[in-house]
Formats: sequence, C-alpha cells, structure tokens
Amino acid sequence: MSTTIMPVSDLRREAGRVIKRLQESGETVYITQHGRPTAVLVEYEQYESLLAQLEDLADIVSIETAVAEPERDYEAFLAEMGIDVPSED
Repeated sequence: MSTTIMPVSDLRREAGRVIKRLQESGETVYITQHGRPTAVLVEYEQYESLLAQLEDLADIVSIETAVAEPERDYEAFLAEMGIDVPSED
C-alpha cells in the first residue's frame, strides 16, 4: 500500500481520479493545506475496518479496566446508586 501527499488544490482538480485510485489500490492520501497536513483519505472499506479495530481495542481496554476494579457487595452498589433495596424480612 502506497502513500501519496497532495495539496488540497490538487484534490479539488483531481477528486474523481484520486477516489478511483483509492478504490483500486487502497493507497492512503494525505491532504495538505498551506504545506500542513489537514486530512487523510482512505478507501471506505479500509476506514470501516479501522473503526471496527478501534472499537475492539476500546472493548478490550474496558474489560481490562473492569477486571482490575475491586469487588463490592451488590447491596452496597445499589445503595451507592440510590436504589432502595426492600428487606427480605
């Protein structure tokens, strides 16, 4: 997979060609404005794949964080949430 750096002015003139190249080659296009990076173009399926990977990583971090939390009593948890627990008497 190749990488291209392109000024936004070139993208305006060549948008159709750039999109076709993205679809065919899967390359990444970095868009610059005034010589500074401003955006990145990737093929749609690659973008969706990156989002799915990011969600998976966030899930893993959440699980690892939850495992590290101390255990607490269910009634104490409910009380902390402001939920009244009816007595079993």
